[in-house]
Amino acid sequence: MQAPPVTSSTITKSTTDNEIEQFTRKSWLPVLHTATQGDNNNYFERNRSWILLLLSLVIVSLSGGLVYGWPLLRRQLQDDGSTLTEKQFGLIYTIGSWSTQGGRFFIGILRDRYGTKRMTCLSLIFLMIGLIGVGLCNPNQLVVLSISLLLIGLGSGSQLCVQPVAVLFPNNVGIVLSTLSGAFNISGLIFLILANNTRKFSFLVFAGSILFLTIVSAIILPKSNSFSLQSIPEEADTNNNKDDKKHEQDDAKHKLPTAFEQMKTTEYILLLTWFSICIVPLQYYVGIIGYQLEEMGDDTGLYTDIFAYIYAGAAIASPIAGYIADKYGLGVAQGLSTLLVAGSLFFLAASASISLNVQTIGITLYGIGRMFIFGLYFTNCGKRFGYSNFGTLAGLGLLISAICSLLQYVLISWTVSGYGAIVNTVLGAILIAQAPYFGWLYRREKLYESAISIQQKNIC
Repeated sequence: MQAPPVTSSTITKSTTDNEIEQFTRKSWLPVLHTATQGDNNNYFERNRSWILLLLSLVIVSLSGGLVYGWPLLRRQLQDDGSTLTEKQFGLIYTIGSWSTQGGRFFIGILRDRYGTKRMTCLSLIFLMIGLIGVGLCNPNQLVVLSISLLLIGLGSGSQLCVQPVAVLFPNNVGIVLSTLSGAFNISGLIFLILANNTRKFSFLVFAGSILFLTIVSAIILPKSNSFSLQSIPEEADTNNNKDDKKHEQDDAKHKLPTAFEQMKTTEYILLLTWFSICIVPLQYYVGIIGYQLEEMGDDTGLYTDIFAYIYAGAAIASPIAGYIADKYGLGVAQGLSTLLVAGSLFFLAASASISLNVQTIGITLYGIGRMFIFGLYFTNCGKRFGYSNFGTLAGLGLLISAICSLLQYVLISWTVSGYGAIVNTVLGAILIAQAPYFGWLYRREKLYESAISIQQKNIC
C-alpha cells in the first residue's frame, strides 16, 4: 500500500523525527500542505475536480501527441503526390518530435511562472497555426511542413500544463497521471481520422475545433500554476487561525526545496538518464516503422493503420501503469515498461524472418511500453518531487531527452541504408542494461515508505 504524502500537519517532535526529516531533506521529497479542496460534502467542489480532470483529458487527447501519428501523415502526403525522400520525411518528423519533447521544457518553465491558463491557451494556439500550415501547404514544401510540425509539437506543451490536476486526487496520483499519458497516445490516432477527407478540409476543421477548445480552456482552467482552490471561506480562516500559524512555523522548519536543489539529487539525475535513454528508441521507432513495414511487404498501408490503432488503443491500459506504480512501486513499473519496449525492438530486428502478422505482437509491446514510459516519467516527477516545481523538473527532462532524441535521424538513416537489424538489436540491449537502476529505485522507495510508516506509528 502506498504511503501517504508527508504534510506539515503530521510532523511531530518524537525522537524519530530527526531521522525522517534527515531522509526527507536528503532526498528532497517535499513537505507539503494538503491541497485545499473546500467542503468535501459540497457537490460543486467535488465536481470541480472531475470537470477539470475531464477538460484536461480532452486537451491532452486532442493536442498531446499528434506528431506521433506521423506514419499516417507521411502516407497522406505521399497520396497527395509528395516526392520528398525518406530522409527528408525523417527530417520533418525529427523536427516535430524534437519540439514535442524539447518545447515542453520552455512551456513548463513559463507555466510555473505565468500559470496554467495562459500557457495552455498559448500551446493550443501554436497547435492551431501548425494545423493550418499542414492543411494549406504543398506536399513537397519541406520548409513549411517542418515549421508546421514544429508548431504542432509545441502544442503538446498543453499536456505539461494540465498534468498537475493530479493533485486533486492525492490517493490516485499514479493512475491520474498515467491516464493522461494514455490520452496523449490517443491523439496519435487523429491523423488517421483526418485522412478520411481532403487534407485541406480536415486539417482546417480540426484547427477550428482547437480554437473552440482554447476558448473553453480560457474560461475554466485556473490562472495560477495550482489546481487546488486558491481561497477558503472566511469562517474557516478564523476558526483555523491557530492551525495556519502552526503551518507557517512548520514551513519555516521544513522549507520546500528549489527546483535547482531537486535537480542536483541523484534520484532526479538517474530519472533523466533513464528517460533520455528510452526516448531515443521510442522516437526512432515511430519514424521508421512505416518504412520497415513497407519493406516487409505492407504495400497497401494496412499494417501502418494497425500500428496507429494499436498505438492509440494502448491508452486503455494506461491506468495499469499507474496502478502498478502505486501498488508495487515505480522501480517495478519502470522496469516492466522498459522491457516491453526492448521486446518490440527485438521483433523489429527479426523483421526479415517473421511475418507481418507476427510483427503486430512487437507493435503491441511498443504501444503499451511507450505509453507506460511516458506516464511513469511524469508520475515519478509528481510522486517523488511534488508539484511546486513540476513544470520545470518535468520540462527539463523533456528538453534533455529531446536533445538525445536527435540521434534518431542518424539511426533512421542507418536503417534505410540496410543496417536495421543491428540498430534495433543494439537499442534493445541498451534498454535492458538499465536493470540496476530499477533495483536501486525500488529499494529507495521502500526506505521512504518505512520512514513514513515509523512516523505514522509515533503519531498514533
